[in-house]
Amino acid sequence: MKSFISKLSIVSVALLGLSTSFAIQAAADVVDPYQCEGNGLITHQEGVTSLHTLKYFGTSVTIDLYGVDETKANTALCRALNVIQEYHYQASNYSTYPHVTNIKTINSAPEKVHHIDEKLTEIIASSLNWHTLSNGYFNIALSPVIDLWRQHRGQCKGDTKTLGLCTIPSNAALAHAAKLTDINDIKLDRTLNTIQMKPGMSIDLGGIAKGWMAEKVYDSLKIDGINAFMINAGGNIRHYGLHPEQRTFATAIEDPLCKKSEYQLPQCQTFEGQFHEVVQGQDLTIVSSGNYLNYFIAGGVEYHHLIDPKTLHPKPTGISTTVVMNGQQIFADVISTSLFLMPIEEAMTFAEEHDELEAVWYLDEKGSKRKSSGFDKYHLTKGNISQQ
Repeated sequence: MKSFISKLSIVSVALLGLSTSFAIQAAADVVDPYQCEGNGLITHQEGVTSLHTLKYFGTSVTIDLYGVDETKANTALCRALNVIQEYHYQASNYSTYPHVTNIKTINSAPEKVHHIDEKLTEIIASSLNWHTLSNGYFNIALSPVIDLWRQHRGQCKGDTKTLGLCTIPSNAALAHAAKLTDINDIKLDRTLNTIQMKPGMSIDLGGIAKGWMAEKVYDSLKIDGINAFMINAGGNIRHYGLHPEQRTFATAIEDPLCKKSEYQLPQCQTFEGQFHEVVQGQDLTIVSSGNYLNYFIAGGVEYHHLIDPKTLHPKPTGISTTVVMNGQQIFADVISTSLFLMPIEEAMTFAEEHDELEAVWYLDEKGSKRKSSGFDKYHLTKGNISQQ
């Protein structure tokens, strides 16, 4: 496999021979949350400068710059890391931070009026808009229901898991939580940058924040004059420009069943079997959503982490959805999740109505797939990769 192939859901690869390495180390007394030192690793290879960080959005983020002077690359990557940090702090619903009023702060006292950063206002406002655009399949107010499922998934471990004693939320508990998921109970003032919610409510930006951050990093790199780069935010692939060999970037989309089986299935032993599609193009975003990573088994049934707002349960059908976007990339996460949750015909219609979007659906464990009508314009035959 050639080095220009990036692998969705794994890492973006550029194995061009390590020549030098620059480790960012922190001073113990640094209190500025937007420090590059200690929060990432910059490596210099032949023609490639990369930033790696594991501290944000609960995943790994890698940025590769091609053909950039080391000093300029270091500066651009540090600024990009600052963008990652800023959106992580704003969107986090797990921790509060003294320098920002974030989602966790809001959720801890939803009935209060919170003054928030205009950047967070923008994300929340777009999230509210996408509730309508997605016919309700994208709902940041679904957090109380998601939390219930997360609690049961978290309890499914150790002896509870071994003995088959894992449980799912009761219908009564889900119905009670659903009373706190009305998107209209979020009062967002887009001029004053304030938010207030119904007591007991909470919101979750997990379906939009990472993709939003990746696009803001993209903007930062372009402003800094970087002409060729690839961003891999935990499997969200975003690239710009051309590969140093003057070809467009290619991204291999992993077979979700290989990921789920930890590559033990026979087909996962070859490249052709491990990746079910390879797409190629310029200035694209590629994002997948599916049921193959965060799930647990209760009563012999698998329950994953993508909750259908219509049923309050994980969608029982479908394996994964991958979107390829050549416009409006900031919404790639939202769209991939929504298209996974929608019934397939509704999802197909949505994709056909948006020219900037193509998608492929991995439907079942037999490998059945559906594609939007224009998806194959990005298709790269796997058998031809070695010849590229």
